[in-house]
Amino acid sequence: MNYKALGVNLGLAGMALSAAFTGAAAMASETPSWENTTVKVGTVDDFLPCSDQINQNFEGLSIDIWRRISERLKINYTIQPIPSFEQAVARAANGEFNLIASCHDITPERLQLVDFAIPYTTGGIIIASQQNKKPFATLIGKIIQNKIVVRCSILLIIITGLTAWSSSYFKKSKTSPKDKARRLTKAWTFLILNDGIDTIVGRKIFDHITVLITSLTHTLLMSAIIGTTATIIFEESVTKKTNALTNKELYQLLRQGLAVQKQTANEQWLKKQMDNAGIIEDAETTPIYASNKQDLMELIHGKSNQKPKHFVENITTYKTFLEHSSSTANFELSYQTPSKTPQAFIFGSQTKEDLKKAINIEISILNRSGLTEQIEQDWND
Repeated sequence: MNYKALGVNLGLAGMALSAAFTGAAAMASETPSWENTTVKVGTVDDFLPCSDQINQNFEGLSIDIWRRISERLKINYTIQPIPSFEQAVARAANGEFNLIASCHDITPERLQLVDFAIPYTTGGIIIASQQNKKPFATLIGKIIQNKIVVRCSILLIIITGLTAWSSSYFKKSKTSPKDKARRLTKAWTFLILNDGIDTIVGRKIFDHITVLITSLTHTLLMSAIIGTTATIIFEESVTKKTNALTNKELYQLLRQGLAVQKQTANEQWLKKQMDNAGIIEDAETTPIYASNKQDLMELIHGKSNQKPKHFVENITTYKTFLEHSSSTANFELSYQTPSKTPQAFIFGSQTKEDLKKAINIEISILNRSGLTEQIEQDWND
């Protein structure tokens, strides 16, 4: 037996066991950075279903998720309300808070200032508009003003009129001017309706050729008119995508009155759209700014001198906002972002890395288990 080799192997095994026990003891002795400390949490006030302070109590989707995380990680914390999202970002960047528990959109501008946790919900920009009280009249106006409809209609009238005037049915008439006018009107009507044409077709080949060409042209023009009209009617009931918002449409929204809350991602989005469209704020195109959520509610509810017909909001809070302002029946979605923006907690600049990691792990567990979705559904219902 090779006792020397056996001794070496036993020695190595002993060293391995010793290292394992030492590592385990070290891990057992490690304590989280948040133990025996109080984590400072901020939340944006008056932003249900995400977060709100009601009678000294904090409620909302974000608050419920944070409470679950804090209970699992045994985190002691204090929570304070913050008036706006931009203030929350700034104060987290300054290290005043360890965490902001609200539905913050993850944007490039904010990522330059703070770190975000793993997203647990999504949001997006919408533009809501007052419901039209005279939808039929507005629809007729849009159809009449449409260039394709107008041009095709004029062309149809001219072509059928010339065909009726050159037809034998009209020219061979030797009656009084009044009767000739009636025959012209009759022939013209038949051609416009594309019906009863055999009544006005004479024996000449010229009549047959002109009527045939007119009938084919009639079919093409009417197809264009009907197709365009159907598109206009269909678009009236469909929410448009914000990336399809034209410069002209944005200009019209601003002139009619477009409200937005200050210091929010909604305001940043609107300003970016105006910059891209080359729209400079003036007496006609300056958005109607609301200082806070309550101010915005009063604006759209008509309790202010300024009465906007449209407002910019986040899809997450849109329905709750209308319910609280008693305006659900007065507004409808007119534009919505085609894709949703991830929303997440914000970490303060002084937050320890192990706390960030632990919170992200817990959010990931909640996401995979479906609890975040269930909590959000409960608040939306």
